Amino acid sequence: MKNLYTVLVIEDDSFIRKVLRQTLKDDFEVVTTENGMEGMAWLEEGNHVDIVLSDIQMPHMDGKNLIAMLRSSPTFKSLPIIMLSTFADSDTRIACLNMGADDYIIKPFNPMEVKTKISTVLRRVEMSKVTQPNVD
Repeated sequence: MKNLYTVLVIEDDSFIRKVLRQTLKDDFEVVTTENGMEGMAWLEEGNHVDIVLSDIQMPHMDGKNLIAMLRSSPTFKSLPIIMLSTFADSDTRIACLNMGADDYIIKPFNPMEVKTKISTVLRRVEMSKVTQPNVD
């Protein structure tokens, strides 16, 4: 059995959650929640995740607030985040990236592009672990 990375998908649209689960399930363990509040609660329960794929516009806690919470948390500050949104304007993309998102995908999206971007971000994370000196 191969050791799969775990992707936390935070998306309020049930159809998009289903598409993402179907797209990613052969290459990743996929966990889904419906909004940022549920996603944070799941993470704070101690569940392991390798990357977060999150919508921006959601009820209860939007994606920008989620980025801010993750980046301010000692536990989750280095957790990779890819944003997924219908907001195609440069200002929103730049704001999310400046807040700490690792990538940004515009809806509608090509499912294979999502899978490739997740793999690319995870590869960069793994490479940075190898190249960083071990500091005790």
